[in-house]
Amino acid sequence: MKRNGFTLVELLAVITILAIIATITVPIVINVFEDAESNAFEDDAMNLSRAADNYYTALTLESDTKLPLLVTFNNGKETNKYLNNANNQCETSNDRILEYSGQNPDGGNIFIDKNGDIYLAIYDGESRKCAIKNPGDSTITFTDKSKAECKLDNNPC
Repeated sequence: MKRNGFTLVELLAVITILAIIATITVPIVINVFEDAESNAFEDDAMNLSRAADNYYTALTLESDTKLPLLVTFNNGKETNKYLNNANNQCETSNDRILEYSGQNPDGGNIFIDKNGDIYLAIYDGESRKCAIKNPGDSTITFTDKSKAECKLDNNPC
């Protein structure tokens, strides 16, 4: 009599091979996801830096400037504080002033002074990184600072 099917030993061998493959591939897949989160934050930081440059360049053509400007991010929400030079008053706004694509960072600030110098210190909770850029820096530096340490103390008013 001929039997069709697999023996217990054959099934255990297949399960063992699948377990070995899973043991090897799961850490690789997790690293790919972590790298993607980190790269996305780096792209967002560069977009914000370019948006700040573009904002200052656009304002040099207008007479109603809002400089110096402090953009503050808190849990992904944006708050802007600036000196409105038209009436010389300090104003606050929750409107998105900087035009950029990407997600808002979890914390930090961007400061643009009257000379167009841009200071950036923003934090991403998923990658646990802080992006820092000072005037004259050609690149953004990414550090392991905490959210509390990743901020600017500049005040536009």
